Parts: sequence; C-alpha cells; structure tokens
Amino acid sequence: MSRSTRIDLPPATVWAEVQTAPLLQHIAWPMVRFIPVGETSLDAFRPGGRYQVKLRLWGFIPFGTQWIVTSLHEPETGDWPKRLRDNGYSALIAKWDHWITVTPDANGRTHYSDDVEISAGIMTPFIWAFAQIFYRHRQRRWRGLARTLSMHRVIADEMTLFRAARASGEQAAAWRHLERAHIVSQPHLGLHLASHWSMLGFAVELRDWRETAGQVVRLALAPLGALTGRIPVGNTGRSNVSAFQPMPVPQDLAAKIEARSK
Repeated sequence: MSRSTRIDLPPATVWAEVQTAPLLQHIAWPMVRFIPVGETSLDAFRPGGRYQVKLRLWGFIPFGTQWIVTSLHEPETGDWPKRLRDNGYSALIAKWDHWITVTPDANGRTHYSDDVEISAGIMTPFIWAFAQIFYRHRQRRWRGLARTLSMHRVIADEMTLFRAARASGEQAAAWRHLERAHIVSQPHLGLHLASHWSMLGFAVELRDWRETAGQVVRLALAPLGALTGRIPVGNTGRSNVSAFQPMPVPQDLAAKIEARSK
C-alpha cells in the first residue's frame, strides 16, 4: 500500500516532527491510540528503537499489543529524501513494515508518503483495508496539523510546565499555564476544546466544583464561538472571568507563536 500527500511545511520541519511520538499520537487520533507498555518511554523514535505499545481503536477498544521497531535512513549523497522505517509486528500482525519518506517539493514544501507492507495471515485483507483508511486519515490529520503546528508546539510547552507545576503542588502556577495554553488554542476548535477538557480535569482533581461547572459551560460555548467567529481574544478560559471578555494577549506568547511558525 502506498499513499502520498503534500504538506504545507518545510521538509526539515516535517522530518523533525515524524521522529516524535507526540506527532504519531496526534495524527492517529481518534482512530488509534498508542499506550506505552511497562517502562517503555514513548517520546521520540530513535535508530534501533523498540517500543511496545497497547493499541486502542477509537481510544477504548483493545486491539492487542504492537512492537514499533524504528530506524532512520538518510541518503548517502545530498540531503533528501529522508526516511523513517517502522518494521513493527504483533501477535496478530506478523509484519507491519511502514516507511515514511520526506522530500522537498518544487515550492519548498514537503512531499510526504506512507508505504506499508502487511502480513497477517488470513486477516491480511482486513488489516490491509483498515490500513487504507488509517493512512488516509493520518495524512488528512497531517495536512490539518500543518496549519496549526506553531500553536501545537507552544501549547505543548505550556502543558509540560502545567504538569510540572501540578506535580510539585503549585496550583496557581499550574492554572496559569493552563490559561496560557487556552489563549493560544482559541482560534482552532479542536485545540480550544482540548484546553477546556484539561481545565475541567484539573478542576475535578482539585474538587473545585465552581470551576468544574464553569468549564462545562465553556465546553458547550466553544463550538458556538467557532461557528459565529466571536472568539474573545486573550480570554483565559477560567470561570473567574466572563466567557465573552477579550483580554490582552501576553507579548511573550504572541512572540513565541510568531517565532515557532518560521
């Protein structure tokens, strides 16, 4: 099976991203979720890497355990194409040999292709049919990500700081990082909803029922705001401010988004 697409990002950016596990999780969602097994660290795909993961279809349907076995391949001469291989397997699928190829196109953007060879005995036709749908979905998610990648990166930074603050019991700092992630996420509905889900989860964890109720309301309002285009720029997303109140965007956040987009 072979599928190709054009991604509106420089090839160096795409190549850097395909080597990260968060990218895999993002483009596979919601069709497939990868859950590391045991002490497996799933952050980046390295040459000779072996990563055991549980597969969940649509986030909750168990689909066995898979080995992801990675290698990186660069040309002997010149810079491109660059290729990442996952020569994976599982108890159900004897071979899932997947090659990602990243090449510049004529406009300095990226030609991206997925080539997969599958062997699963009598299940091969069914797994092959699933792979057709799955890789079409992945490439569509990739094209969508290209439009919001700078925002994803800034949000990821803020969420990392949020988790560190939460782990150390610094609740005020944790909320501040969630608020900053919300400010960045607002223009895109999926990111916006994810931001409020994170706030809702933290509020429930703290048993802050006023904030919990406020986040439920904001989850309901976010799609309406996206449909009408009435997004209160800079709003922190918390229940202690009006959901319709524009607020100043911190200068460092605006600068980060601009810098990351280059």
